[in-house]
Amino acid sequence: MYYPGIRPFYCIPIVMYQLHYKLHSHWFSIQTGNKKLADLCSQLYPSSRSKHLGSAHIVYSLNMRNDNVAGVVYEILVDGKNKYQTNIKSELFSTLEWMVTCNALSHLQEFFQLHAGAVIKKGKIILLPANHGQGKTTLTLSLTRNNYRCLSDDIVLIEPETTRIIPFPRSFLIKDKSIKKMAESHLIDKKSGYYCKSDDIFYYNPYCTNKLHIKDTKPHTIIELKHSRRFKNELRPVSKSQMCIKLLRQSFNIHNYKRSGVTILTNLVRNSKCYSLKTNNITDAVRLVSQI
Repeated sequence: MYYPGIRPFYCIPIVMYQLHYKLHSHWFSIQTGNKKLADLCSQLYPSSRSKHLGSAHIVYSLNMRNDNVAGVVYEILVDGKNKYQTNIKSELFSTLEWMVTCNALSHLQEFFQLHAGAVIKKGKIILLPANHGQGKTTLTLSLTRNNYRCLSDDIVLIEPETTRIIPFPRSFLIKDKSIKKMAESHLIDKKSGYYCKSDDIFYYNPYCTNKLHIKDTKPHTIIELKHSRRFKNELRPVSKSQMCIKLLRQSFNIHNYKRSGVTILTNLVRNSKCYSLKTNNITDAVRLVSQI
């Protein structure tokens, strides 16, 4: 009803973009009122997007506001509580990706978790455990250009009872100078990814999948990666006991499994070929891996 002399009030609805995800047993959602932020968020875990919300364990909210001193400020709220703020967009998304990943791993304790990449070809999985900065992402991308399919570049989940490899499908987060280098080497196609801010961060989706339609998903080969310009390219066999020790060092949640964790890794390597790969360039690394 309109009353004369009283100016009518019109309510302008706020458009809220909501993205829902199901990463194995972990449900989460990301929401924001800004379309550009929503477009960027859609690049984080594209293979785990869900049309239905389910029962979200965590809700991430992204806000953008103007500050008289700092200028544009970006905020991350977790279940309504402010957890992080910055005026640098690239930092916002690297922090959001880190939060989402850490919270997902914290929830997915039914899986044994390894710091490793993984690829598959002709039904055979190659597991690539390595420390940070040893070339897991670069080698994984290079192998996908050689008819391998990517399962993960950094995190692998293992089903304890069966030692089946479970993919952890997230976009590769490629930073700074690596973007140009990988593009020049044809490891990434800039049309198949999304820039976060200028040339700071590039999200690349190598068509990871969280569903494996194959019978045997145990690793056929396990290769520990070591990269340095000082190394000579060398692929050498290592014993299964040595590989168990190396994998123990790459476990995220061994403290939850204790002795049973050793049993899981022993079963994992039992029927796998085990190698150590030292390399100084990616071309020779791909050649050596492909010869196995």
